[in-house]
Amino acid sequence: MQIVRSDDRQTFDTKCTLDINGTKYHCQMDNLSTAGALIEITDSDYERIKIGEMGTLTVTLLTNVDYPCKVVRIKSTQISLQFIEVGCQ
Repeated sequence: MQIVRSDDRQTFDTKCTLDINGTKYHCQMDNLSTAGALIEITDSDYERIKIGEMGTLTVTLLTNVDYPCKVVRIKSTQISLQFIEVGCQ
């Protein structure tokens, strides 16, 4: 079964920060869509992050942009995030 994406992912090579419960993880963004993002995190940090955790991804585009998000997949040092609306989970 092939998954059909509802939107395109745009490749980005920019630094970002993932904040989960007050802990900030420095990471690198691989790609971004309207629904989520794929980030790379260091080997020492990824083991502390769990699927289902909520947080905020801060990305510097033209200015800093905050995306409330949920961790939906972890594969080694790659973490997939789903953007959420504030108040929705």
